[in-house]
Amino acid sequence: MKRLAFLALIGLVLVVTAALGIPAFAHEGREVGEVEIVFGWRVEPAYTGIFNGPEFTVKMHGGEDEHSEPEATAEADHSEGESHSEDEGMVAGLEETLQLEVSYGGQSKMLRLRAVFGQPGHYTADLIPTQPGDYTFRLFGTIGDLEVDETFSSAEGEFSSVEPISDIQFP
Repeated sequence: MKRLAFLALIGLVLVVTAALGIPAFAHEGREVGEVEIVFGWRVEPAYTGIFNGPEFTVKMHGGEDEHSEPEATAEADHSEGESHSEDEGMVAGLEETLQLEVSYGGQSKMLRLRAVFGQPGHYTADLIPTQPGDYTFRLFGTIGDLEVDETFSSAEGEFSSVEPISDIQFP
């Protein structure tokens, strides 16, 4: 009985996490210059025919100085000694300077990036994957003075490939 209650609690946490749009754990993190980009699907695993899309965050990583910091950083109202570590270092405004292209099976499409409201440095694009398999995303443009041209692929196993909807359909 305790095991069933525990499994139900875990299931509830997963459902609430997905419903609130909290980022999935299966994301790829990568350092590019003075920033860290964490990339993956909004909801994992991704299934064909279900509204989803890529998401990523951009944050200054340790060791930055005032000369290397991108121009578009999250602005926060900090008082002396007060820390807002959640938004600290997050890079905002990149929906204007970055582009995102998705590729699958020899086809590609540009996606419209948008900032996630109330979450500086968090970006997403809408996508309904129609075929199971590996999807590749190319993120390119600029972050301040930093030129970015990075490829993220589900084939590398850091975030999920798209699964067929039949895996979760019943009857």
